[in-house]
Amino acid sequence: MNRTIRTTAATLGAGALLAGGLAAGQAFGVQLPGAAPAAASSAATTTTPAVTAALRFASDEERMARDLYAAIADRYDGALPFSRITTSEQRHLEAVTALLARYGIADPSAGKAAGTYADPAVQKLYDAWWTQAQRSLDDAYDVGVALEQRDIADLEKTIAGDLPSDVDAVLTNLLRASQMHLRAFTAAANGETVTGGGMMGGRWSTDGTPGQGRGGMMGRWGNGPGPADCPLLDG
Repeated sequence: MNRTIRTTAATLGAGALLAGGLAAGQAFGVQLPGAAPAAASSAATTTTPAVTAALRFASDEERMARDLYAAIADRYDGALPFSRITTSEQRHLEAVTALLARYGIADPSAGKAAGTYADPAVQKLYDAWWTQAQRSLDDAYDVGVALEQRDIADLEKTIAGDLPSDVDAVLTNLLRASQMHLRAFTAAANGETVTGGGMMGGRWSTDGTPGQGRGGMMGRWGNGPGPADCPLLDG
């Protein structure tokens, strides 16, 4: 299997990612390195094995989503919604990375290339989903649905535990974002898409023009907010 994929920084531009990352941390209520301290926040100094495991897994899972969506967008010429949600996943990852730093937890992504993960379960998911996504764009949409469903289930299970308030807030925002991503991928898989106000049949073809969806109807991705977006995704 060809694992040579572009990193998100190469796809989106390092400057854009840096600016987006700072905005993401502020939106999540997490202090990122280099940002001005938040007036109403205090850094945690201790953690528990449960919090450590939760944040390390969340880091691997968010990075896996980012890497996979970036690879799919690259393979299918910037296909939506993958190319937009890649930006969102990068910001999710940065929010979790800020929590790792706050709690003094080793970053599981350190020294690892895109497509490689510390958690064997995450690695297995990436390998299987990337293989499936390479078959066709329709298969890739199905992968997006499956990934977001898995992410939602994992986040709901983690949030149900006893977490510090800042960790709970970040993971709750990740959950909301994943629910929005799931709507976008489900629409694409069903041959539908989103304009600013509602659903239309169809999807973008890989060359960026309106194409035939599974239902044979035409449509387009609108420029306004919709299920392709999440709270941390700029247009």
